[in-house]
Amino acid sequence: MPKIDAQLGIRVTKDLKARLTAQAKSEMRSVSALVVQVMEEYLASKGNGKT
Repeated sequence: MPKIDAQLGIRVTKDLKARLTAQAKSEMRSVSALVVQVMEEYLASKGNGKT
């Protein structure tokens, strides 16, 4: 994974935060790493992935 060098703040529901936290824990990774992976996969699926 490339070095993360920018910050993005978002607001989510308590339920979504709890679900993200549980999923990240089950994968033994941080919520931040999980969210970055999900966003990268979403962008790639839309044809806007890295070149």
